[in-house]
Amino acid sequence: MGATDTIARWVVNTNYEDIPPDAIRVANESCFDLLGVILAGSVQPVGQIIQKYVSDQGAAPEATVLSGGSQTTLANAALANGTMGHALDYDDFGGFGHPTVAIFPALLAIGEQTGATGRDLLEAYVIGCEVGLALQHTTKYKQMDRGFHSTAVIGRLACAAACAKLLKLDEEQTITALGIAGSMASGLIHNFGTMTKPLHAGLTGRDGVTAVQLAQAGLTSGDQVVEHPFGFANTVLGPGIYDLDEMANNLGQPFRTQDALIIKKYPCCGGNHAMLDSLFSLMRDNDFTVDDVANAEVDQSYFSVVMLYQEPDDDLKGKFSAKYNVAAALVDGEVKIDTFTQEKIDDPTMGEVMDKVRTRVMAKSEELLTNSEDGLKVKITLKDGRVLEHTTGRADILGAQGNPWGFDNIKAKFEENVALVLNDDDVNRAVQSWADIPEVTNVAELVRSTLVATKA
Repeated sequence: MGATDTIARWVVNTNYEDIPPDAIRVANESCFDLLGVILAGSVQPVGQIIQKYVSDQGAAPEATVLSGGSQTTLANAALANGTMGHALDYDDFGGFGHPTVAIFPALLAIGEQTGATGRDLLEAYVIGCEVGLALQHTTKYKQMDRGFHSTAVIGRLACAAACAKLLKLDEEQTITALGIAGSMASGLIHNFGTMTKPLHAGLTGRDGVTAVQLAQAGLTSGDQVVEHPFGFANTVLGPGIYDLDEMANNLGQPFRTQDALIIKKYPCCGGNHAMLDSLFSLMRDNDFTVDDVANAEVDQSYFSVVMLYQEPDDDLKGKFSAKYNVAAALVDGEVKIDTFTQEKIDDPTMGEVMDKVRTRVMAKSEELLTNSEDGLKVKITLKDGRVLEHTTGRADILGAQGNPWGFDNIKAKFEENVALVLNDDDVNRAVQSWADIPEVTNVAELVRSTLVATKA
């Protein structure tokens, strides 16, 4: 059997009972977290634009656009909800970029139409996530070196696999859906720091839904999308940087979902999170404020997306600026949704503090001698002469599975996010309904009753 056949067979034959409980728990936390992030993203400018765009399409009422409550096709609901879920860059990350926003909005749309259970959603989610993690596992983000956004590239196949599972496609149809999705894979890092970056996530969900619907309808595609010389791995990921056995034959051996996902504490690019954790740790342990700081130095990878904007001129660029994030953390002692506003970006104080921040970019040769998973150093020099340093490894980021945030904190984040659009009673109802997704008996009944705004 080829890699594509092997993947499709695994997708079809793997069931909820085969998934480790820890993977289900982590999937539940991430999907629950994302629902709150979608609602918060619905009031962002890109959220408003995508809702209007979908509404203007005048489509069949098959699934719900969250917060606003309008009905549209499955594909357009996935498009809107996925875009809103990535609008704040507050959704989880790890593995192939942002797994949950690439997969779950599509499953939510299909699940609403089919009356799926919460167990059905999480089963399909983990299976799709595992496919994406397997594809990424042996490439080591090399597609990012080529300028591709892995959420949108690997996420297309992961989403198609998840949707195929939820719709109970057979092996042949699943192979076809993967083939279709492989030709849709795209997304450029150049668009980070613009509204097109969250659109990547929405388009991924839309295309996952479209791929399985067309496969069901009898559309054909190549049947070796992963392994063919002109297929996904060689063409998109790049020649010679992948292992087909790791991608296919080792699916679920072991499951990776329970180790890969990181729930975000800060609404910005995940590349900032270890740095921010280090900085806040230094501030707590040494009791200093921005007024005590002479200068700050942060190490960065030679290929770091948080180096895209040294002097950001708008809020979206600010999410991809290490200097801005350090300055905001020093000035406010926190990084939250309101950190990334035009008013904050234009605040002269932020510019003054950014002038104290220097980013030291590691040479590629230097970085090859270190393990990037061990983290990058943050160094603060205080006016009294003290020099403070801290490094946070990727596995130790607050919200990673090695340093879990805890469900109470995830719930508090959810409540804060949904309170932007729901009244107090609806916030409580949403928490009670979605905190334990495996207990959801009918997705269709809950979506409109708990995730649509009634707040005036």
